[in-house]
Amino acid sequence: MIYVYDIILNWTDEDKIYEFFEWELNDDLEHIKKIPLFKIDSNTFDDILNYEVKTNDIFLNKIKNLTEIYTSEKINVIPYSTLVTDGTRAVAVEFDNEGVLIYRSRLLLDEEQDILILSNKLLEYNLFLEKIKKRNWNHFIIRLDEEIKKVLMKEITNSYKKGNFDKIKYLYFECFDKEQDDVDIAYQKLLASLEKEVNYHHNKLYEVVKLSYQNKS
Repeated sequence: MIYVYDIILNWTDEDKIYEFFEWELNDDLEHIKKIPLFKIDSNTFDDILNYEVKTNDIFLNKIKNLTEIYTSEKINVIPYSTLVTDGTRAVAVEFDNEGVLIYRSRLLLDEEQDILILSNKLLEYNLFLEKIKKRNWNHFIIRLDEEIKKVLMKEITNSYKKGNFDKIKYLYFECFDKEQDDVDIAYQKLLASLEKEVNYHHNKLYEVVKLSYQNKS
């Protein structure tokens, strides 16, 4: 068994996985003392990123209690966790006792590079994964974009529900550089714009909304 020692992980349990440059201090960061490493094929690696997956008891037993984490008082274990790499990428995964993948984490850049170098010496392991369903996430959306969309969605829907139609018209003008007198159309188009990639106008709206709340405090 090959182990990797002394790394930091940032576990996520939703349809997202944060790159190291998006990590924040209040994230679920864990200092890993040691964790096993397996080299897998690229298709299986893609399945881990793109699908909800489940492994079998054979693999669970192979990795059981092998991952150790530092805590303030002692060293604890994660029952079913491991690192996987396809030689060009690496990710940490954690399974529940039924074999369902429940948490994932990217790695810090230098730590991932060390793992990729180490993987050159590894034989490929045939990891069994059952694909349950496709994950609803975008590889290319960054954390700030998610925050911008969340804030704007809340501001737009709350303004509409409260009958603050002047606010809706103002947001529409800031977003599209033109006026729209029909509030319902303005509302729907604002919401539709948030289904697309974040652009300059969204960033401008986000700064306007943030400033409005700062002025209230």
